[in-house]
Amino acid sequence: MFSIGEVISILNETGKYTVVSIESEVIKVVDEYGFDLTISRDKAVKIHHFKTGAISIKDSDKPKPKKQTINADEVPRLDLHFESFDTNNYEVSAHEKFTIQMNTFKRFINGHLKNKTTRVLVIHGVGEGKLKSEIFACLRGRKGYDMNDANYSQRGVGASYIDIKISVAEPL
Repeated sequence: MFSIGEVISILNETGKYTVVSIESEVIKVVDEYGFDLTISRDKAVKIHHFKTGAISIKDSDKPKPKKQTINADEVPRLDLHFESFDTNNYEVSAHEKFTIQMNTFKRFINGHLKNKTTRVLVIHGVGEGKLKSEIFACLRGRKGYDMNDANYSQRGVGASYIDIKISVAEPL
């Protein structure tokens, strides 16, 4: 049943053992660290190796992609403060300023919709909230856009995150 030099296992033990000598009721073995051990024959077990075919990975076995987190520093941002625009110091009315800000906002959103960007930051300023409310009104009637306050300071909320669902959103 067993032969000298054969590698075996022992019931309820871990490791591999090499048969050194075989007697009527006991087997003398050496473990993988060189220690001698005498065991009864009924505790010795042959090690069988099985050949297996190619292992195929099923979809359920594949690692799932990690959920992408959006780093706040990597989110595209648009500052709508009129001072940030290059106006060449010419005089414009409040309505013209507002129109320039809204047109810039729409171009910014449409550009990122084409680039399949899912989140942008729009800095509209605290002020009286007219620009923020108009941006919200512009997005309210459209599917695929969600607007949330981005930060809060002692003066109020001056920026908003706009989440864009690419598959549903339409250009502004």
